[in-house]
Formats: sequence, structure tokens, C-alpha cells
Amino acid sequence: MLGSIQKLGMAILVASGIGAATNLFNPQPSMAQQKGEAKKEEGKRPPFCQGNPPTGRVKCNYEGGDNYEGNFVNGLPDGSGVYVYANGDRYEGLFRNGVPNGRGTFIFKDDARYTGVFQDGTMRSGTVVFANGERYVGEFAVVRNVQTDVISSQPAGRGQFFYSNGDRYEGQFFAGSPFGPGVLVRVDGTRCSGRFFNQELDASVSCTFPNGTRYEGELRKGVPHGVGTMIDASGRRFPGVFRNGKPGVS
Repeated sequence: MLGSIQKLGMAILVASGIGAATNLFNPQPSMAQQKGEAKKEEGKRPPFCQGNPPTGRVKCNYEGGDNYEGNFVNGLPDGSGVYVYANGDRYEGLFRNGVPNGRGTFIFKDDARYTGVFQDGTMRSGTVVFANGERYVGEFAVVRNVQTDVISSQPAGRGQFFYSNGDRYEGQFFAGSPFGPGVLVRVDGTRCSGRFFNQELDASVSCTFPNGTRYEGELRKGVPHGVGTMIDASGRRFPGVFRNGKPGVS
């Protein structure tokens, strides 16, 4: 169940096709540039285009095998269009100054897809649906890896993650992982609310179970693990140390 949270962070990385504007579309030279200038500054040939460049409806092929069909303004995608990557990824939606801006859908080659709002080439809010049916709905923010300088747009702020088994997490995200106040709701009716720390669903929470039992304490990988107290339906308290959901380990 944790796999899609991990995949979510990977799917949003620049290397998968969604990221900072400078990595998403700017490497393709503008039709408005002089050919020599484009080669010198970008190291790539200008696109081969059919239609009405540099402004109008066009079909273009870029060096490396990417293709674009849609509207051009001053030699760049602007307005509605479809950009197909050589690796099989595809973006359909609105562009401004050569990058996704406005409503759009990014379809990954593995059939995962993001639908929502883009701003300057990055995702800002919307829904990611994975091939296995799991999905994330919520906000995104641009983050930078201080070691590699890689920029990515990842879940951050308020969001919901729906697992294929029916479980769901609702709450705060940061850098693609649950982080902060949230609620984990199991398909059997178990409900754990508190503070979550990572994609493994480690947390400090208060849980209620369908049989009336409650648990207050630490979670690891979404189950009681660490110091906690189990409280039965009659109110009796059983404090202790838990391991993998089981009490009685000192």
C-alpha cells in the first residue's frame, strides 16, 4: 500500500517529464530565433514545422523525436496544444510562452496521469491517478534538491491519497509525503488521527477501531508500534510497548 506514495514522488520528478519550465520545454529552440543563434545558445536544431509558424496552428518535430501540435505564438507553444515526448509521455492542455500554463493533463508512459492546473510548467493542484487505480488529490509545490539541484513539483499542502485496497489518508503533505496533521482511514472503519511524519505512515496518533477499542500512541508503517496505550470498550487502559500491532513487549 505504501508503493504509490513512493511512486508519487518519483512520478513528479523532472526526469519523468513534469518539472521546472527550464527543464520541461525551454530546451526546444523557438521558431522566432535565428537558426545559428538557436544552435549556439541551445545546442539543438530549430523544430521542423508545418502550418503557420512562428504564429498560428502548427505541427512540429523537435530534435530528439518530440512532437507538438497546436497553437504557436512567436515560435513557442501558446494556447491549446498537445506535446508528445519521444519516450511516450504526453501533455494535452494549455500553454503560455512555451510551457504548460492553465488546465491540462500529463499522461505518463506507464499510464499514470495528472489532471489539473499548471503554472509556469509545474503542477499546482489537481489529481494524479496511477495505473493500479490509486490516486492523489490535492495541492502541489515546487521543491529543489539542494544536493543535485533537481527541481520537482510534488504534493505539498492539503491533500488526499486513496489506496487501491480502500484505505485513504487525508491531511498535510510535504515533498511528496504525508507530513503534519492528518487522518488515516482504513477500509474496515479504523480511524487514526494525529501527526504523520513520512511516506511510511509513521505517526503519533489516536485511533478508534470498529469494536470500540481505542489506541493512543505511536504508529510505524501505519500500525501500532512503539510506546502506546490500548483502551478497551469498557474504558480499561493497557499501557505498554507495541511491536507490529501487538502489545506486551517490554
